[in-house]
Amino acid sequence: MHSLIHKLNISLFKKIISVFLIVTAPIFILGIYIRNWGASTVREELSKSSTAQIEFYLNQLEKEIERLKILQYTCLNDESLNRLAVQYSIMSDYEIVSNLKQLQSRLITIAYSSSYVKNVSAHIFSIHKTISSTRGVDPLDPKAYERTKDAAGLTGAQIIRYEDRLYLTTVYPSDKTGSNSSYVIEIELNQDAFNEDMEQFNIYPDSGSYLIDLTNRKEIAMANTGKILHSDSILEDFATTHQSGTSLRKIDSFRYYSVYARSDYLNMLLLRYLPENLVFTPMRNFTNWIWIFVMVSILVIVIFTLTMNRFINRPIKKLVEVFRQVENGNLQISLNTDDVESKEFAYLYVRFNKMVDSLNMLIDQVYKQKILTQRAELKQLQAQIKPHFLYNSFFIINTMAQTGDDNLIEFTNHLGEYYRYLTRNAADIIPLHEEIEHARTYTSILSMRFTKNLTVEFGFCPEEFEQYPVPRLIIQPLIENAFEHAAEKRMKDRIISVSFEIREERLHITVEDNGTSLSDEELIKLQKTLVLQPDDGEVTALININRRLKLQYDELSGVVLDRSPLGGLGVELILGPRRE
Repeated sequence: MHSLIHKLNISLFKKIISVFLIVTAPIFILGIYIRNWGASTVREELSKSSTAQIEFYLNQLEKEIERLKILQYTCLNDESLNRLAVQYSIMSDYEIVSNLKQLQSRLITIAYSSSYVKNVSAHIFSIHKTISSTRGVDPLDPKAYERTKDAAGLTGAQIIRYEDRLYLTTVYPSDKTGSNSSYVIEIELNQDAFNEDMEQFNIYPDSGSYLIDLTNRKEIAMANTGKILHSDSILEDFATTHQSGTSLRKIDSFRYYSVYARSDYLNMLLLRYLPENLVFTPMRNFTNWIWIFVMVSILVIVIFTLTMNRFINRPIKKLVEVFRQVENGNLQISLNTDDVESKEFAYLYVRFNKMVDSLNMLIDQVYKQKILTQRAELKQLQAQIKPHFLYNSFFIINTMAQTGDDNLIEFTNHLGEYYRYLTRNAADIIPLHEEIEHARTYTSILSMRFTKNLTVEFGFCPEEFEQYPVPRLIIQPLIENAFEHAAEKRMKDRIISVSFEIREERLHITVEDNGTSLSDEELIKLQKTLVLQPDDGEVTALININRRLKLQYDELSGVVLDRSPLGGLGVELILGPRRE
């Protein structure tokens, strides 16, 4: 035994080492995979978040410029503007001043509607005046013609740069050249607002943001926190791009990670750049932490393996050994609590020893008590059946005597045989052929009482089951039940059938009737009662017999209820392998 345990310990040690190697290898592989996956994920997420941020900004800027253009076009139809452009020469001074104030008020409203607006002007060429939201009424700016002509050839937002200023100019629809336009609404954009927008993107050192006008190839706004890239260098790399994206680039000795997006409507490019080391330094730290994780994991696995072997595996092996001996019938075994260091296993060892002692002391008593209990239940169930037929028999004899029935003597002979069967042998278990003969005697009594209105079809038991041991009184009560609850309620053509059939090495005894009083609801109620088998109250014959069969045979044996092909109730007794 000692050498066997020694071999088991060596085998267990090899298994622990093998598991250790198997577990360690995936950790290394997982560490490398996590590192590469993490680097890829960081780059992807950085690209997605940064690109989404600048695309969102450009999208919002496009919407804002589009809104300002709508206000421009709407203002072209202003009633005061049209009067000043067309009726100025015939208007009174009061009308001129009133319309000028109304027009300026509308221009001020447009100017205050957006932080991107610096000034809104209405150039009225027919009267050579310019009405401004900030300066009021001035002589016509002669350069307005030039700016208007420049905007006429543009598409999209029609933003023009003139003398380092940005203008949003709309041309009167009747003349694309601007030379004969009566008036123009012009919005000067606030470049300081664009610079403030660029500042919000710069949250890292040595980073920067550029908003570049691709029409004039100049920056509109820029913001830096350190290293400055020249716009010419940026334009060389990004001016021809037509989509958003990210890239890693180098200018001189400076390597940077760029995120860019382009707006075709505004014809602008928005670029953010970050130093390369700022982006990838966290990945290097992440790699170091991965290796630390691998080393710590290996150390934890080693410590855990040794601890598990000492405090859990060895005590469990000992428990398994003694349980196998108990399974083999050895109840003279005990465990030494001094062999374990864990209080939990010491408690299990003590409880195991007490369990074995209790088994040795109680197994005979419990087993014998169970047998005595089953016999007592069988006696009690049979005692409930024996008086039942006697009550009915007295009533039948009384009726036959009163009517002077010639079958009275034969009836009493059958009745004597019936009760001799009940009293001559006190055995609980009898051969099946004796139980069948007893049931035939009972049906003979019924046939003598109802000679004209009762037909009993009694089949023959298969020869191989004639000596099969069965509990007493399991067939006759079912015939009696069929007669009392079904056939007796019919005035004529009463049929009771008893048949035998072997299916899957089990004997099926079926008692059927042609009663008409059994409803589907009553059948379902009987089936439920048979399954539940209540312990309180009066125990019916069906429940009585079902319990006896399940005590005597296996769990598949017993009573099954269903609708009979004859129309009444069909009761099937199933006899399976007998319990020891």
